[in-house]
Amino acid sequence: MPSNHGSTLLCASAVLGAVSGASFAQKGDLEFGRYLATECVTCHRSVTPGGAIPNIFGMAEARFTTLIKAYREKQLPNPVMQSVAGRLKDDEIDALAHYFSVTKRP
Repeated sequence: MPSNHGSTLLCASAVLGAVSGASFAQKGDLEFGRYLATECVTCHRSVTPGGAIPNIFGMAEARFTTLIKAYREKQLPNPVMQSVAGRLKDDEIDALAHYFSVTKRP
């Protein structure tokens, strides 16, 4: 009876590769994020310590994503941010999160 260990290992490798590729694909597109960020930097560029507008430059991707989705779902109060976030799709939020995580304030 032939052994299936080789094909099982190959199948497991393919699944792991697909899972790894899926998580890589979920990371936001940096250039798309840069393009989308023009609206964000209108307000967030002029951040001052202790001011009402938070610094989003260098923010961790997970934190950024959580906050923007909370504004989009109106779980956080701020009509301006609710309006802006309400227009964003998940891939756009991911792209913005990636962009701001690697970008320093101008």
